[in-house]
Amino acid sequence: MDRKVNIRPDVVFASGLLSMAFIMLLCVVFYKITGEEGAGFLSAPVSLFVIAISVFIFAFESVTRDMVRARLHREQMLHAKKNVRQLMLASFITGCGFALVFALLSKVISVYVFHSPRNFMVILMMSPVFIFLSIQGVCRGYLSGAGYSFVSVISNCIMVVVTYICSLILSNIGYRYGLKVNALMHVDDIASAYGAVGAAIGISAGGFLSFLFILIVMFIKRHELRALEDGSAKVKNDYKNESVKELVIAVVLFGTFGLLLFIDECVYMNVAWRIHPTENNISSWGIYMAECIAVVSALVFLTAIPFVKSWFGVHVAIVKKDYKAARARLSKLVHFEAMLIMPVTVIIMILAKTLTTVLFGKSNDAAVNMIVLAITAILPGSAFLFQTFLLRKLKNYFVLLLNTCIGIVVHLVTLLVMSFGFNMGIHASIAAFIAMLLILSVVGWLELSLMLDYKQEFKRSLILPLLSSGIAGLLALLIDRIFVNMIGEILTALIAILLSYVSYMVLLIIFKSVDKYEVEKMPFGYNFAVLCDKLGDR
Repeated sequence: MDRKVNIRPDVVFASGLLSMAFIMLLCVVFYKITGEEGAGFLSAPVSLFVIAISVFIFAFESVTRDMVRARLHREQMLHAKKNVRQLMLASFITGCGFALVFALLSKVISVYVFHSPRNFMVILMMSPVFIFLSIQGVCRGYLSGAGYSFVSVISNCIMVVVTYICSLILSNIGYRYGLKVNALMHVDDIASAYGAVGAAIGISAGGFLSFLFILIVMFIKRHELRALEDGSAKVKNDYKNESVKELVIAVVLFGTFGLLLFIDECVYMNVAWRIHPTENNISSWGIYMAECIAVVSALVFLTAIPFVKSWFGVHVAIVKKDYKAARARLSKLVHFEAMLIMPVTVIIMILAKTLTTVLFGKSNDAAVNMIVLAITAILPGSAFLFQTFLLRKLKNYFVLLLNTCIGIVVHLVTLLVMSFGFNMGIHASIAAFIAMLLILSVVGWLELSLMLDYKQEFKRSLILPLLSSGIAGLLALLIDRIFVNMIGEILTALIAILLSYVSYMVLLIIFKSVDKYEVEKMPFGYNFAVLCDKLGDR
């Protein structure tokens, strides 16, 4: 592979978002294989996997990459190499510590926190992934900073593909074997636990093979990396690793979501066990994780991907101190994100029952209610992602840390009050995430507005897309009510989504919320551009 073949940073970033979306959708796959109880057994390992990826891959990689690029630009690759060694040692020790803690405490966590003894093997089989991922981020950052950014994209693909393949195969094997054990022992929960164990082993296998790929690339490129050190300035005696401060903030920032998800499960399982000690609470959490958190999180990441290039555009304009261009790009970004995310949110809310039946094969009122509530987090979640991205690229660490602390406090306070004060169960976790994302998106928006002296135009960018989405949603609701019992959920969902999207685009054009250029940028936009021209001629 030629060093000159480099991948744009927005593509690398988008591949990270895509990999996170697929990791969250693993819960949906496990749900369909092992059922709601199996998804419940695997919820904690998936949360830990998200923490491991966020901290050891994204946080360590981004910090290392930025440091190496800066040092390479100043011809200080020897400094960069020493920094990389220090970061690698820190990540490896931390990864080993996490793996050891969860391996040793897997039984304690399962029995005394989750009140589900069969869960300990799943956590135990998951713990090695911390070791496999621990060094990868630093190595990926070193290679990417030196010009080999293809490594990050390919590594993301390997980790996701291998994890899916191994998890599917091993969870199927484990589940089928567990069914036989169920019959022999006259129980009904071993099959789902064995299926979850197989999936956890598959997750560890994905981490190991992506780690192996990084080692192979490091070995192949060792001479080229060494050549970059030619002419490099020698390391000074008073040398300090300037990446430590940035790394600490990145670890806190990236690791927050997975950590809060793990804490939510711990709180729910303890509260639910005290109130309903005889019920299968792990199954309830499995429904929430697979049908709600996984779907909503994946949608947040997926709906952000089309706009990543625009995110970088806003950042570049700010760095160049072209604030007029930055405001213009930000205005377009807000408009386009609202145009895409609002109809997605409305349609999923209205068709929640039909879509859950299509995706999971069955539907229940509790899951539908959870999805309807949680889906409102897509828009503030996407806004939070962009604001966090921009503040971090601008190295505004104080504001980043402040926002993260505010989000954590809001989430935990809401969770504890709703759980212990009002006994809201799983809905306490939903409320906590929505409250956190709403507060952070509003705070972040105020910060960006002050930074850029930006004033948002609401009618064209937000109100009209929301109005168009609502009317299109009513059409989808009407189609669902009429046809769902006649032609089934799948065809009904397809027809409702297609016709509501057509009506949504037509309404945007009629309300003059979009121009021809913006119409063409939407999915199948060229088909609506003719209508835009005809209405514009009147």
